[in-house]
Amino acid sequence: MKKLFSLLLTAILMFTACSEKGNTSQQSSGEIDWPTKTVTITVPYNAGGDTDTYARLMARKLEEKFGQTFVIVNMTGGSGIVAAKTIMAEKPDGYNILFNHTGASLVQEATGTADFSYTDDFTNVATIAQDNTYVLVAKKGKWENLKAMIADAKANPGKIRYSQVHGSVTHYVASKLEDTMGIKLNKLDVGTGAAERLAAFMGDQVDLLAVNYINIKDYVEKGDFIILGVFANERNKGMEDFPTFKEQGYDIVSSKNYEIKFPKGADEKMVQKLSQAIKEITEDKEFVEQLKKYYAIPFYRDAETTSKEDKEEVARLKEYFK
Repeated sequence: MKKLFSLLLTAILMFTACSEKGNTSQQSSGEIDWPTKTVTITVPYNAGGDTDTYARLMARKLEEKFGQTFVIVNMTGGSGIVAAKTIMAEKPDGYNILFNHTGASLVQEATGTADFSYTDDFTNVATIAQDNTYVLVAKKGKWENLKAMIADAKANPGKIRYSQVHGSVTHYVASKLEDTMGIKLNKLDVGTGAAERLAAFMGDQVDLLAVNYINIKDYVEKGDFIILGVFANERNKGMEDFPTFKEQGYDIVSSKNYEIKFPKGADEKMVQKLSQAIKEITEDKEFVEQLKKYYAIPFYRDAETTSKEDKEEVARLKEYFK
């Protein structure tokens, strides 16, 4: 009887030791218990624009993956700077995320519009999507085509009104338009988000609007707006009728990458966990199809690649804006 008891005790001890060893192995594997509550995703623009739309598509998929709520908060001001500073001040505990795009952030950093660094003062997590559908539009009847607009601009320097947000992709595009075409535009700040700037354009406060195609698609299809050019290397699928600036003789290309950032100092295990989830989302058929509706594409970059390539782009932009 004693021998049987001894054997049972030995077996129990061995099982306990193995279990503890297994638990230790699991803990050291990099798994982290996150998220355990609601996560806030801050979007630096009004609801309804491209950035807000892609953030909401992502949030829905993250909720499916993690079983927690991911809330979108729209925080405008300073073309994204107000939202960025708000997130910078939060604890790096994984429950506050900045979802922004490089069309604004990297230009702000390169021009000094932002008094902080998007590439150094946050913890990059990943890139989730890319939009190559940035277009320059005018109202129908204003000009027949790009050539006519350029002729008018040269004949009347500073007369044509263009919607520009300082330290954003509209700023970069305006500089390229003026430099490559030899024209002078009257650059006006009529709002930061796409919705605000579109309203100003509709209200005849400006003559030219640079914006993502999805924001003005309905007006183009109804014949109210004409597209003078697309800031892409080649014609986009679904937008084959619209010429690029490049094919019209002007090398002006601009794309926007949509990124996810934590406040600086976030746990590396948490970064890896969210980054892996983002990667899986970019491979999700439903998500890809949703992006197609907005003429955007899934574009995954991990934290390291996002940081490296963003820094390279900032360096290039700094040279341009010298």
